[in-house]
Amino acid sequence: MDWTRCIAHLDLDAFYATVEEIMNPEIKGLPIMVIMGEDTTNRGVVATASYAARQFGVHSAMPVTQARRLCPDGIYLQVRHDLYKEFSRRVMQLLEGQVNALEQVSIDEAYLDLSGQPDPAALAQNLQEQLITTTGLSASVGIATNKLVAKMASGFKKPGGLTMVEPGKESEFLRPLPVGKLYGIGPKTAARLNSKGIQTIGDLAEADLEQLQEDFGPNLGLELHKHAAGHDDRSIETSREAKSFSYERTYFVDVTDSRRLWKHIQEMAAGLENQLKKRGLLARTTGIKLRFADWRTVTRAETLLSPTDNATTISASAARLMKHTWKRGTPLRLLGVRVSNFIEVNATRQLQLPLEVD
Repeated sequence: MDWTRCIAHLDLDAFYATVEEIMNPEIKGLPIMVIMGEDTTNRGVVATASYAARQFGVHSAMPVTQARRLCPDGIYLQVRHDLYKEFSRRVMQLLEGQVNALEQVSIDEAYLDLSGQPDPAALAQNLQEQLITTTGLSASVGIATNKLVAKMASGFKKPGGLTMVEPGKESEFLRPLPVGKLYGIGPKTAARLNSKGIQTIGDLAEADLEQLQEDFGPNLGLELHKHAAGHDDRSIETSREAKSFSYERTYFVDVTDSRRLWKHIQEMAAGLENQLKKRGLLARTTGIKLRFADWRTVTRAETLLSPTDNATTISASAARLMKHTWKRGTPLRLLGVRVSNFIEVNATRQLQLPLEVD
C-alpha cells in the first residue's frame, strides 16, 4: 500500500465537556453543556455538549433556553477558555514530537503528517492511547492521502474511533454520503445542490463540471467537483520557524515531590531532544519556568558550554537551574523546560573541522 503521502486529522471528542469531566470526576457520564456567554440560564449558547447530553438532542450553537427545555436536569457550566487552552497546548505538545509535521487548525483539532510511516494506523492508535493516559482526553482520528478525506474520516467513529481510507479509495469512501456532509458545503449550498438533483457526494462527482461552474462560479464549481472526487492537494501548514522550543506541565494539584518533578524534567528534555534532532538543530541556551502556588512565575536560563541536542545535557542544565530557583518542598503549579539560541548541526560540524596545515 503506497502511503507516500499520509495525512491524519485528529479531533478531540466533546473537548470542553471532557475537560470539565476531568476536572470534576463526579459529573463524568452526565449530560454536560458548556455555555458560551456570561448567562448560563437564559442568554448563552451551547459551545459543547457531552455525548450524554447529545442523547437529549442538545448540540453546539443551540441557545441555552432550548437546551434547558430538552435537558432540564443537565449540568450547565460556563466556558473556561484558559483551562481549555492549557489542555490543548499539552495535546499539541505531545503530538508534535512524534509526527513529521503538525498543523493546529483549532483548539481541539489538528492535521498530522504521517507520510513515510510503515504503519500509520498503529502510530495513530498509539497517539490516541497516549492522549488518554497523559491528559484523559479522547480523540477520533481519520487517516487518508489528503486533508479533506482525513477530516471527513475522523468524524466516522466518534468518540475515540480510528477510520482509515486507503490510497485510491477516496471516491469510494465519499460516494454514498449526503452531499451536505462534504467538508466546506454549508446548508445553503447543499439545498441548492439538492434542488438540482444532486443528493450524494457521488452525484456531485458525476455532475457536469461546466454546469457546476455556471451555477456556482468557475472557482467554487471546480472546487466542489474536485472535492467530491476526493482530490485535495493542500499541504500541512506549520508555523514560522521557531526561535525556541518549550514543554510545560501544569499541575492541577500542586506538586512538592522532587522525584516527580525530576521525572517530568527528563520527559520534557526527551521531547526537546526529539524536536531538535528532527530539525537538525543544536541549542545553546536552556531555561526553566516555574509557577508557584501563589501564581508567582519565575524563569531562569543559562548558556551551555557547547550547543546540544542531548536530553541528558538539557535535563542536567534544567536541574541546575531548579537547584538555584526552587526550594525543596515548595508547591509548584507549573514546571517548564525550554531550549533556544539555535545553531544548525551542519554549521557546528564545519566549525569543528581541523585546520589544514601547509
